[in-house]
Amino acid sequence: MGVDYWGTPASVPMHGKVIAAPTSAPSSNSRDIVLSDPTIQDGRELKRQKRKQSNRESARRSRLRKQAEWEEVANRADLLKQENSSLKEELKQLQEKCDGLTSENTSLHEKLKALEDEKSNGNWYKD
Repeated sequence: MGVDYWGTPASVPMHGKVIAAPTSAPSSNSRDIVLSDPTIQDGRELKRQKRKQSNRESARRSRLRKQAEWEEVANRADLLKQENSSLKEELKQLQEKCDGLTSENTSLHEKLKALEDEKSNGNWYKD
């Protein structure tokens, strides 16, 4: 931090930022007036604090929304696993039934062929 000819600091630290202090007599520059007016600085600080709080609340809502979405996806996954298990069991039962019917169908075809062979050999008896 430097010192000008009149003994005033060349820069003034403010909230971690260094703002140049006027080195000459006050001018009509509105920026110099804004930087030196504590009520405007307090207003800016208040706006900044409100914005930070608003951002925190928005981030919190976002986290809660994502958590709710994640829980919904997890619940949906559980339901789909249950449905998958149920469908696998149903498929197993249907395959067993199909195997039984296929076996029965094969047996009936064999009987039919045997009857047709008997008929063609003249071993067919009519009552």
